[in-house]
Amino acid sequence: MLAKFIQESINTQHEFLIQAIDDLTSEKLRWHATPEDNTIERIPWHMFRVEDTWIQFFIQYQTEIWEHQKWTDVFDLPTRDNGFGHTPEQVSNFPNLELAELLAYGEEVRKGTLAYLSELNPNQFNMVPRERRPKICVADVFRQIVGELYQHTGQIAYIKGMMRGADAFPPNYTAPS
Repeated sequence: MLAKFIQESINTQHEFLIQAIDDLTSEKLRWHATPEDNTIERIPWHMFRVEDTWIQFFIQYQTEIWEHQKWTDVFDLPTRDNGFGHTPEQVSNFPNLELAELLAYGEEVRKGTLAYLSELNPNQFNMVPRERRPKICVADVFRQIVGELYQHTGQIAYIKGMMRGADAFPPNYTAPS
């Protein structure tokens, strides 16, 4: 039951994300309110990188999809970078990404997350994957991921609102089913 709730939360968030960015041009994806502020395109990159790190590396002790599938080469970004702790200068100098490639990477991450989730039995949600982090169990990781995904999608909507004002979302925008 918990796994189904997490899966539905992740899938619904993905629908929200696609609706939030689907109508944006490359120029709008790269718009900065100020030079130090995030662009919209940087946020999904960060979201996907964090999910990849939590599931592949932290829980499963595997090489991240980012590295294993050579997305580092596609985007020409460092292996261990996920956006945490970036300085304003790093944010300002973040490279332009191709949205289709970024979403393809996100899809691979999502597949990996949902595959792992589908294999969990209810008792495994209490497993602590890292002895050095004894207060973080698998359920905590999923709570963090779901929270971050929705939080960052909200940030995208906020940036879009700053950029567009009242026309931030198309008139046919609806909550995903």
